[in-house]
Amino acid sequence: MKTTPLLLSAALLLVCFSGCNPSTQKQKAMKTNDGSLSTVETSGNKLTVCDFAAVKDTIEVPLSEFVEDCRIIRFDNSDEALFKAWFILATDQYIGVRQSGAAFKLFDKEGKFLHDIGAVGNGAGEYAISIYDEVIDEKNGHIFFTPFVGDKIMMYGTDGRWIKDIKLPGRLQKPKLSLNPDGTLAVVHMPFSEDEPFAFQMDTEGNILEKIPTTAAMKAENFDGEVFSYRNCNDFDFFHTSIDTLFVYDVAGNRLLPKFTMTFPNPKEKPIHLYYRLPHHFMVSYYYWGNNGPERGGNILIDKQKNASSYFNLVNDFYGNLPVSSPGHSFYRGYFIQNLEPGQLAEQIEKHLASGKCPSQDKKKLQELAASLNENDNNLLFIGKVRQ
Repeated sequence: MKTTPLLLSAALLLVCFSGCNPSTQKQKAMKTNDGSLSTVETSGNKLTVCDFAAVKDTIEVPLSEFVEDCRIIRFDNSDEALFKAWFILATDQYIGVRQSGAAFKLFDKEGKFLHDIGAVGNGAGEYAISIYDEVIDEKNGHIFFTPFVGDKIMMYGTDGRWIKDIKLPGRLQKPKLSLNPDGTLAVVHMPFSEDEPFAFQMDTEGNILEKIPTTAAMKAENFDGEVFSYRNCNDFDFFHTSIDTLFVYDVAGNRLLPKFTMTFPNPKEKPIHLYYRLPHHFMVSYYYWGNNGPERGGNILIDKQKNASSYFNLVNDFYGNLPVSSPGHSFYRGYFIQNLEPGQLAEQIEKHLASGKCPSQDKKKLQELAASLNENDNNLLFIGKVRQ
């Protein structure tokens, strides 16, 4: 899939553009065995294929279908705690905030600011260009960063101290990073040459333990491509745009397992799109690029158990069916994550209450929430654990 540089700076167009689903007819439930899906099985691995042209109805899906719970975290209001989030990573103990062009911030699970991890700069323990991915190893008290491009992985303690740079034998482009059960690391990136590995495993000393070579189909020609990795299923899944398939890197078998792709009526005119994976579903966000920017688009839900798909709108039924504008992007590393500035949330609540779509029993809850917001406060986070 060829994508545009505008999309690829953090996929913000797909994230911010909610679009309108083609069908306005609301269905109470997704149909079963609707003929939009097929399965290709190879050596025990199942690849789900969705026919874009066969997706029809639009349904409203409650957040509770995907998560165990949902609560609000209010971040510290101190000056050093303020942030503009690019990605937010939650673990059992921590919340980490990756910013663009600013330091990575670490909070505890209740939103209390702990400290910055590293800083922007060219000195020891500093990153000269944007962090591209991160993992938190709670068991061993470590945090690892990958740069947008470079030949190292940066290693810190969860106490904020810089430990070392792990030097690599070659350069990485847009690398995604995952923590293996034994404390080693797995990496997937965007190779520009068949001499570079496509994926590999390494220890924290920089020793390459396993690797998967790059084929001609995997090679990128420039930085227009992207590697997305949302990891909601306790494994290392990723979507490599140049291959247009969502894979799992099976680290035990050191192999790539294709899990999901779509077919389009006209491959030369297919929309810009992004695939996401949940334990029992896939999600797709898409839009078409017009003369004046992003145009019509929408979100598709694929239910593996029902063997069916549908356009869908996601609503947060824990908070009065508040709409979630970017459903796929809102599930990250096993959590539902929706970060909002207080003014944004107040405006969203006001609009939702005026729409008449808030259940009567939830109106007071939303009114009280809106009344508690101060536009000068730090961000708020809706967070919920993904149901496995």
